[in-house]
Amino acid sequence: MLLYGAALMYEAKHLGLTIDEPSHFAAAYLYWLGEDILQPADTPPLTRAISGWVPILLYAPDPMETKGWKNKDAYQIGIEILGKQHIRARRLLFYTRRPFIVFPLLIVFLIWHWARQLFGEVVALILAACACLEPTMLGHGALIKSDVPAAFAALLFAYTAWRYWQTPTLIRLLFLTLASTMALLTKFTLLPLVVLGFLLALWKGPRLLAAVAMPPFFYFAVLAISQFKTGPLSALDRAQFPDPGVPQWVIRCVEPLANLPWPHQFIKGLTYVGNSMLTVGFPGYMLGRRAEIWEPSYFPLCWAIKFPIVLQLLTLAGLTVLCVRLWRRQADAADAAIWGSAMLYFGAGVMSNFHIGFRHVLPALPFFILGSGFAIELLWRHRIGKGVVAVGVAFLAISSMRVYPNGISYFNEWMGGPTNGWRYLADSNLDWGQNYPELAAYIKQHPQEPLHTFLFSFDNLKHYTDVGTFVSHDWPSAESPTGNRYQPEAGVYAISVDLLTGLVFPKGQEDYLAAFRDRQPLARAGYSILIYRVE
Repeated sequence: MLLYGAALMYEAKHLGLTIDEPSHFAAAYLYWLGEDILQPADTPPLTRAISGWVPILLYAPDPMETKGWKNKDAYQIGIEILGKQHIRARRLLFYTRRPFIVFPLLIVFLIWHWARQLFGEVVALILAACACLEPTMLGHGALIKSDVPAAFAALLFAYTAWRYWQTPTLIRLLFLTLASTMALLTKFTLLPLVVLGFLLALWKGPRLLAAVAMPPFFYFAVLAISQFKTGPLSALDRAQFPDPGVPQWVIRCVEPLANLPWPHQFIKGLTYVGNSMLTVGFPGYMLGRRAEIWEPSYFPLCWAIKFPIVLQLLTLAGLTVLCVRLWRRQADAADAAIWGSAMLYFGAGVMSNFHIGFRHVLPALPFFILGSGFAIELLWRHRIGKGVVAVGVAFLAISSMRVYPNGISYFNEWMGGPTNGWRYLADSNLDWGQNYPELAAYIKQHPQEPLHTFLFSFDNLKHYTDVGTFVSHDWPSAESPTGNRYQPEAGVYAISVDLLTGLVFPKGQEDYLAAFRDRQPLARAGYSILIYRVE
């Protein structure tokens, strides 16, 4: 745990500003200033509550004095503040990230705690080590984002539900209620867990207490974390619910709830995420093309090439043990809680239109790790099995540490590692704007000629290197289209992977930087920025 915490702390200090962090930073900051009105409203309540106090303590610039405040644009406000050079923006980013480090640590602890009850001390320690070494959780664990907190909330809910199923006592009902509430406040997409927790309490009892106490508790928690800034839903708010294609019977069921006063930002967040999930979603990139429609193979591909090989094999072994346990009628509530949760979160990702990163099924990963414990427990009973597990954990450590601190860009050995990853996946699977520090190091090592840059990031390269050592180039956008292809002149070029693939370019201009795709990079800044020399 100490080593894991130190690794996360280094990541928080080292990694450059990622794409979504300015928005979440600004939303959290304005939340603590009592001005929780920014758009987009997708920053979950817990994210705003746990980190927005940091900019206040560090005397960050007033967000209401930025240009973005006029448009109430969270991205623009965050970019303006974190882009300022005279305020030690890197220090501000580092300290705002630090509260999020607790969540990956809690995931490791809870995996160990649950596995200890299921498999014993030794297997629990092995699974905790595997959780520490899982690159996606490690890579995203220090960022101002809700992905890893959501994974912890999902794991905590499953654990408390399992305990409540075993013995439905009043104290466990309280823990189940708290876990359901945390899921609700951590990620808008975890809202169904509130319903599942409520139905579980009604099923196992005490039914009357659950029916009377749980809904008001959930409602009060939403009001409290929203600072009790509530009001009746407007006609516009109500009209947004059916738009994503929600069935009418669901609308009729929740209609009584719509008559209650609700925090407007919370409702806007729910409708924003709901519309995104049920309509166009978030287009992404896979296998050399833009993924805009439903792609059921997207997350299986992510799992195949971004989940470590050792954990893949252990997960498949755990599923094999599950089949045997089902055939022998030995499966119990633990199997249902672990494998049912894994299928729920991974399956939800497969059915969604979110194609921007493996991180969107991150809540499933702790359950894959826990499920492998059923196989490790059997292997550990034999000398050869102990050797196999030991070699596997050692290989996992090597595989994970070879890309540290760039776990965001991890690809397993099936695809030759992260250097070839951009040909299969992009966006937050590889390039999230995090490698400006490495690019600055390259510029300092090669000061003899200016670097031409095509970079996809909201970070400010001037935080890391001197002015004049690079030349920034514009690239096509919907507002300012350019020619179909860029013709490079002689020089050295640094190009973000997301631009190289054409992912973020307007339709028809995806090949704007195609002249570089078949060239061999001269060097790399991390794994997300490729450096080319054109003679």
